[in-house]
Amino acid sequence: MGSLQGVFDWDFFWGTFGFILQLVAPFLMLVIAIFAVGLLLMAVVSSVRNSRN
Repeated sequence: MGSLQGVFDWDFFWGTFGFILQLVAPFLMLVIAIFAVGLLLMAVVSSVRNSRN
């Protein structure tokens, strides 16, 4: 099977991948932060409900 260096333009691929990652990362972190706050809020509400019973 020969070298794949001539088949793909790896510099372009990694450049495009890095650009897309830089573009999407802030929005992805926002979604993850909202999800984490939701889980934390669910845990607090659950523990308060269980302490009253």
